[in-house]
Amino acid sequence: QRRMSQENPSQATETELAQRLQRLTVLAVNRIIYQEFNSDIIDILRTPENVTQSKTSVFQTEISEENIHHEQSSVFNPFQKEIFTYLVEGFKVSIGSSKASGSKQQWTKILWSCKETFRMQLGRLLVHILSPAHAAQERKQIFEIVHEPNHQEILRDCLSPSLQHGAKLVLYLSELIHNHQGELTEEELGTAELLMNALKLCGHKCIPPSASTKADLIKMIKEEQKKYETEEGVNKAAWQKTVNNNQQSLFQRLDSKSKDISKIAADITQAVSLSQGNERKKVIQHIRGMYKVDLSASRHWQELIQQLTHDRAVWYDPIYYPTSWQLDPTEGPNRERRRLQRCYLTIPNKYLLRDRQKSEDVVKPPLSYLFEDKTHSSFSSTVKDKAASESIRVNRRCISVAPSRETAGELLLGKCGMYFVEDNASDTVESSSLQGELEPASFSWTYEEIKEVHKRWWQLRDNAVEIFLTNGRTLLLAFDNTKVRDDVYHNILTNNLPNLLEYGNITALTNLWYTGQITNFEYLTHLNKHAGRSFNDLMQYPVFPFILADYVSETLDLNDLLIYRNLSKPIAVQYKEKEDRYVDTYKYLEEEYRKGAREDDPMPPVQPYHYGSHYSNSGTVLHFLVRMPPFTKMFLAYQDQSFDIPDRTFHSTNTTWRLSSFESMTDVKELIPEFFYLPEFLVNREGFDFGVRQNGERVNHVNLPPWARNDPRLFILIHRQALESDYVSQNICQWIDLVFGYKQKGKASVQAINVFHPATYFGMDVSAVEDPVQRRALETMIKTYGQTPRQLFHMAHVSRPGAKLNIEGELPAAVGLLVQFAFRETREQVKEITYPSPLSWIKGLKWGEYVGSPSAPVPVVCFSQPHGERFGSLQALPTRAICGLSRNFCLLMTYSKEQGVRSMNSTDIQWSAILSWGYADNILRLKSKQSEPPVNFIQSSQQYQVTSCAWVPDSCQLFTGSKCGVITAYTNRFTSSTPSEIEMETQIHLYGHTEEITSLFVCKPYSILISVSRDGTCIIWDLNRLCYVQSLAGHKSPVTAVSASETSGDIATVCDSGRSSVPWLSPTSLREYLSM
Repeated sequence: QRRMSQENPSQATETELAQRLQRLTVLAVNRIIYQEFNSDIIDILRTPENVTQSKTSVFQTEISEENIHHEQSSVFNPFQKEIFTYLVEGFKVSIGSSKASGSKQQWTKILWSCKETFRMQLGRLLVHILSPAHAAQERKQIFEIVHEPNHQEILRDCLSPSLQHGAKLVLYLSELIHNHQGELTEEELGTAELLMNALKLCGHKCIPPSASTKADLIKMIKEEQKKYETEEGVNKAAWQKTVNNNQQSLFQRLDSKSKDISKIAADITQAVSLSQGNERKKVIQHIRGMYKVDLSASRHWQELIQQLTHDRAVWYDPIYYPTSWQLDPTEGPNRERRRLQRCYLTIPNKYLLRDRQKSEDVVKPPLSYLFEDKTHSSFSSTVKDKAASESIRVNRRCISVAPSRETAGELLLGKCGMYFVEDNASDTVESSSLQGELEPASFSWTYEEIKEVHKRWWQLRDNAVEIFLTNGRTLLLAFDNTKVRDDVYHNILTNNLPNLLEYGNITALTNLWYTGQITNFEYLTHLNKHAGRSFNDLMQYPVFPFILADYVSETLDLNDLLIYRNLSKPIAVQYKEKEDRYVDTYKYLEEEYRKGAREDDPMPPVQPYHYGSHYSNSGTVLHFLVRMPPFTKMFLAYQDQSFDIPDRTFHSTNTTWRLSSFESMTDVKELIPEFFYLPEFLVNREGFDFGVRQNGERVNHVNLPPWARNDPRLFILIHRQALESDYVSQNICQWIDLVFGYKQKGKASVQAINVFHPATYFGMDVSAVEDPVQRRALETMIKTYGQTPRQLFHMAHVSRPGAKLNIEGELPAAVGLLVQFAFRETREQVKEITYPSPLSWIKGLKWGEYVGSPSAPVPVVCFSQPHGERFGSLQALPTRAICGLSRNFCLLMTYSKEQGVRSMNSTDIQWSAILSWGYADNILRLKSKQSEPPVNFIQSSQQYQVTSCAWVPDSCQLFTGSKCGVITAYTNRFTSSTPSEIEMETQIHLYGHTEEITSLFVCKPYSILISVSRDGTCIIWDLNRLCYVQSLAGHKSPVTAVSASETSGDIATVCDSGRSSVPWLSPTSLREYLSM
């Protein structure tokens, strides 16, 4: 067959049109005869368009001008009626009985070519219509042929003798007349007789309609009918088989074509998608490039604002500069969080005392309009941009848990680092930072920054991981289940983590404490860490014990056992008379639990317990830290935007002790670590209005014991000494048994009166509770009651021996080396040394172990060696060696990674070099190999002539102080491509001094840099952010030297008029001490 191409169309010939019409006619008749008619399609066929088309036939418009009207219409098969009419008309034209105009000659020729087809198919259709298989009403349709003027000629030509069409018509018509005579009208009977006569004239043997019905006639009719039906069945089966074959062949051809078309479509789609993708990629890259430029500009502006608007900078404006301080989450030694950072206090005036209230007008920081993107903080956007530009290996949903919020997002593990991207970029902390930008919820860190990775619980489910970074920050991430957490945990450890610590086990840690190589505070800190306690989760905040029981005396003797609490008993049963009440509570609940659930009780009975509250939960932590931002705002959110009742607010250490140990049946709180190192949380520095107590006293600063002389710092120092006292050292093991040990659970906990509500213990599966009310109740309990630490010991904890100076073990750093040499010959004399107390009203204070300690023997010279030059400084190394340096020299070193416990360190030097300056050409030179001369390292200008240097080992940071007062921070990296084996990457200038920098000191444990200058100032800088923290003024002359304690963070400065020492973390005025 000719296929018409869309590109080169051509008109079909008459022969082709005739062949198509013949094929369609045969297909239509076959479908009518062999396929059962579905009456459901009548409505479809009788749509308005079909009805209109059926009124005017093709043949009436194309062939004949005559109108044929049929009074009867079949309700059974409209298609059959249409085909019947078309065949009759077509046959009439083909035999020349219908007139055709000259314009219709071509169409007439086509129909005449189809004459034989029309003849055969019309005969078949007549037999089919009259078949007894149809209803009598439908069979009457054949009567329409009689109304044709030339019906005699039509019947003679269309009834094929070979197919016995005439005989079948005679038989079926006789059956209709004799068996359905009652269903035919007089007119229809007359028409039937006319049709019978016509068949008779065509030469067919007919049965007269008036003949009586005979049995043999009926039998003959039935036999013939059965014969014809069998014949039709065979024909139908053959037709169905042919149709099926044709369909299968057609489907195969269509399948092949569809595959070809699909492939072509897929290729086209791929090409279009690739083209669109390339264009889209170009647009995205363009947008990202513009976005990066905006981000870079924003960050640079923030750095400029940060460096040049503080109170020692040129753009300082006291109206816009923040005056409030909040706790910095950066952890120092022993996880102590002593650092404070400036912030904008966003708490309304109604929560402040009248004299501390400020204007309600929002004071915007300088150039704040540059950072008014309401949907993305620049830091969060930077994190997302970094994550998008790196190949991501692992992507997991998780929740970032922080004290103030829980942020849902995604954790991404890339090739070089990890990223947490929050779901909502505007989800940020409420407290504003110094830059005026909200603290971001998205953050990133490199694998080199990871210091520790620990599995953690969250909401009593083993599904979290906590990551400790070298900069002192920690991250707590909670996942959907344990399996996902374990997968992330192992994926983190498979990366190259050069600074990952070998944390050690509990046994080794206990042995260090037992031998006196670590303090009680350090031991309790590590136990809290091993037990999963985290500063990021207020429900799992580190827990410390109440130590003292005397908060009313004017004097204190730390050697007196009566001033201490009973560490062998929980805080709530310090007095015998309270024990019976808790025991009775336990017995009552035990009986109720044995009785089982009652039908009228919506909540099932719980296992018995002594205490319905817990010694540590979010309420306890916020109760103690209510004066310290950002915990103040957390407390307000916890208390429905209001402070607690004044008498219930933390206002007195003595009241807190009395409530926990005796007076209250529900208050069983222990202490938090801040009681042993952070005096700031005891002071209402921001002037919050906590109200007036019933006795008329306003709640302000915390009322301290008389022996603290109303000095928070002094209270903390004495309290820390009490924790390290001989009594506590020997008995703290019993408190450990209660909180972390074998008395935490089981029969031992019942005997020790130490059982808490079941919702505070690990293992409660909330998801297993089907009742929604009960499930919500349990979830609320878990989030509010508190969580018992992970059990670390299953046997009684060892007791520490009596007090003795640790000579056999390793003492911290190089100081321990000198002490060890000095005491080598006089170890037995240690116990005989008597020394005065630094505070006359406090007995039993310990001076500590250091060279020159009053509690130690007079040190003796153990090593002496003359040198040709005068020493500029002495530097104690972690390798237990001391290095002497001349002026204008600085020692650069990198160490092997430290252990999890500082006293377990065995540090080795991996790389070292000597940096020298003061040359006429202003070049800093580096000497890393003894056999080779120094090499040029950094070129400085005459304006920035270097006067001092300081080095940060593990971060490869170098700081230089200049004659003009500017400090330059250099970030470096190791490389084998340069003679110095190290090269500079970036540099940042720090502005704050107005005259020459005389000394720089790095206190790495607290991540600070301290600089002093001839202008009489001492400035503290943040090593992590490379920004200004605060200045310590009050020196009467140029400051020439500075140092800081790596234990407490206290700073000591030296100037011509004497010596001064200040606690750097407190934003108070300088505390001066007389020079010795």
